[in-house]
Amino acid sequence: MARKATVDVDKVMQMLREGQSTQSVAEFFGVSRQAIDLHRHKFIKSGQLVDRRAPRRALTSPESVEAGIKGSPSGSKAGTIDTGTKGSQSVSLERLIELVIEAFDSLEQVPKPELEARLEKYKRDYQKAAERIDILEKAVSKRNE
Repeated sequence: MARKATVDVDKVMQMLREGQSTQSVAEFFGVSRQAIDLHRHKFIKSGQLVDRRAPRRALTSPESVEAGIKGSPSGSKAGTIDTGTKGSQSVSLERLIELVIEAFDSLEQVPKPELEARLEKYKRDYQKAAERIDILEKAVSKRNE
């Protein structure tokens, strides 16, 4: 019968709090990723650790979120937001709030100068995209006339 590997639970929690991945913690102790996942889930349930994993069914774009907020189809449940994606996925308002909080937590970890540079880049990209959309809309309206 195979010997069970043991891990220092306090060290596992410390490594996860430092932001190390489940896989890297598992490799450190020489155990499977699933073994560390069990500990991580236990820490999250007990409130000792915040679940910072990316959602498996992430919202695909700001436009799809906006479409869901403006008005979900008549068959959707109250308190959910239709993401507007294939398969008619819905995200609860509570989960959406969790995602926003996680996003702000992530922003706090980025140094301010780097964050400002990224923000400026995104603003320029947005402006270019908006200009391109205007050009395309004008071309479409000309074709329709």
